[in-house]
Amino acid sequence: MHRRDNMPRALLLGCCALSCTCATAVFAQVIDHRQLDSISTLPQATMDAIGQQTWLFTHASVGGNIISGLDALHSANPTRYQLVIEWVGDDGARANDPPAATVPGTIYDCDRGNPGWEAKIAYFDDSVRVSGWHNPAVAAALNKLCFIDQDADATAYVDSMAALETSYPATRFVYATMPLTTSSDSDNVRRNEYNAAVRAFCTAQGKLLLDVADIEAHAPSGAVFTFNSGGQTYQRLYSGYAADEGHLNDAGSQRVALGWYAAADALVGGDPCADGNCDGPVLPDADQDGVPDASDVCPDTPTGTAVDSTGCPITTSPGPCAPTAAAMLTLTLVGLGATRRLRR
Repeated sequence: MHRRDNMPRALLLGCCALSCTCATAVFAQVIDHRQLDSISTLPQATMDAIGQQTWLFTHASVGGNIISGLDALHSANPTRYQLVIEWVGDDGARANDPPAATVPGTIYDCDRGNPGWEAKIAYFDDSVRVSGWHNPAVAAALNKLCFIDQDADATAYVDSMAALETSYPATRFVYATMPLTTSSDSDNVRRNEYNAAVRAFCTAQGKLLLDVADIEAHAPSGAVFTFNSGGQTYQRLYSGYAADEGHLNDAGSQRVALGWYAAADALVGGDPCADGNCDGPVLPDADQDGVPDASDVCPDTPTGTAVDSTGCPITTSPGPCAPTAAAMLTLTLVGLGATRRLRR
């Protein structure tokens, strides 16, 4: 259930009065540091529903830290934190096939290592499409890149996830930001730039995003840890969560694990916008392809057409609506503007 009351009703009615049809608003579910403290107060019925979920998680070392945090929560209070971990092997290119019957309440944990960011995207895609890690095997799937992937293309990541959503609409694909490090170097700047683009995409298109980086950058008190570079302010990993420059200690692991439960709450109909912490609604989407009108390079896309992050049909060769660098820059800037506007 999403909070939609921060779009004035009069404005919505005015939209209908001025047009034969109202454009559909897009609502994002961005799970960041603001939702974590509410997990302890979720009704037990909600925690029981979360305890029936099945997930696929592909990752490397920081993902292993998150898995450790989930294990720690479960060990400390198995009645509340019911999700358990089951290791999944692979053949080097994709996860092994799921079992004939997956077990409710299980995160299927696939540590694919660090073969390079492009290979990680292909690995996840093949794990879903070829191995079969989609509904009914699992209800949700999450592919997280690592802090060593600072040169990754955010557009390639979000387009791969969006294409899987189109192919498997009964499966919830959960997006994730890239983990940070404690440093103030150019690599951490690139991580922040990647994360800004992923946030903008998810906010604009109404995706469910586990904002690992934002959680890592905020102490339990809510204080944010940043650095300045080139006149800009960027997030960095809070030292109190750090086992080293980029990996998480027990406190950091459990903090991000709480974020996982917040995302799981969203899957069962919870409201990540509780207590005014809302990142939507944002922009209208007249052709209902998931790309807001202000960023839609190909308006009036036929219903049901698979589109990329610019709103153009996914094709194997460039066409009149092929995405351009300028279009992606527009998407990022519009999305960032919407996010900043809503967080004031």
